[in-house]
Amino acid sequence: MKEQKHFGPTPEQVRFLIEFANKLAWKNPDLKVLRDELKSEYSELANILQDMILKSHARGKLVLPDLTAFGNETVAVFSDYAGESSGDYHTYSYLVCGWNTCGPFLKRMKDIRSSFDLGEKEIAFKDFRMGQMRRALPDYLKTANLLLHGFLLTVVIDKRVMTVFGRNEKETLSELSEILKENGLGNWKPGSAEKLLRVVHAVAFLVGLLAESGQKIFWMSDNDTICANEDVHRRALELFARAVGLYTDPECKFPVFGGAAPFKERGLGHLDLLSIADITASSVEHYLTKKNTADTVDFEVKGGSDSVLQWLAHDGPSLSKMTIIIRPHDAGGLETANLEFKLIEEPLDATFIPVVI
Repeated sequence: MKEQKHFGPTPEQVRFLIEFANKLAWKNPDLKVLRDELKSEYSELANILQDMILKSHARGKLVLPDLTAFGNETVAVFSDYAGESSGDYHTYSYLVCGWNTCGPFLKRMKDIRSSFDLGEKEIAFKDFRMGQMRRALPDYLKTANLLLHGFLLTVVIDKRVMTVFGRNEKETLSELSEILKENGLGNWKPGSAEKLLRVVHAVAFLVGLLAESGQKIFWMSDNDTICANEDVHRRALELFARAVGLYTDPECKFPVFGGAAPFKERGLGHLDLLSIADITASSVEHYLTKKNTADTVDFEVKGGSDSVLQWLAHDGPSLSKMTIIIRPHDAGGLETANLEFKLIEEPLDATFIPVVI
């Protein structure tokens, strides 16, 4: 009699994964970030993030990480963006993780880089044409799923939405630019001011949601217009430090509060984490723009991005994922929705890990 091939982990490994995932999940989470006494100060973006987090949790669609598990001391945020030059959407991806629990992921990434001859090449959507990068992608994504302890949030904003900080008019962008200047945060072009505020307030919201008083905070952004050089990056960090106060209790204190950008920090470990945000933001934007222009439900996407989109269809044992879209409503105002990616066929080696929260 032929021995049947076994797909996926053994029963012992499944038991370990269940125990591991449940230790890292946030039990009985307090998801209310926005403070009642500051209600008038919150932007439409902040209210949308709060609403979508609460609704996803209520539907049983969201299991957030406990970033204090195993004594984690530092909450790290890695953010990257897409849609600046072309396409129908701006996308913003944020990976929030427990820095002190990243060791196994970073160690495994050294092996992956060696196995696929990546050297010190940054894993990036723009380089998906490289054969060794596309070949490394499945192992990279699998490693992130299995070994990262965190939350990956992607916010998609239709380009017809000029601002999420007031009236949907060009004048609002100019007003935002002036407000930043008046508050000693530098001179920003109107479009860059909007982007800066979108990113900083989303990161600050996520810190308010997932970090605890006493933890260290670290934020690394892609080096685009809002972090183009050290001076601009310093301004962004100043705004971040101020914005966090809107999303945390008054008594909440972070002993270390800092950040980095790729123009200064070139450590491969940091870049491998930042790349998760890069390939997610770009793949989602690419897919949605292609979908808008396709005249059939079957259309091709850039090689490599298909792997990322399939990866977004499921959470890892301790890495949860959420994608939301903000677009104009036909009746006026904004419409929001969760974007859920689903596989046509489930993989043979898929393993269900129950988590009780």
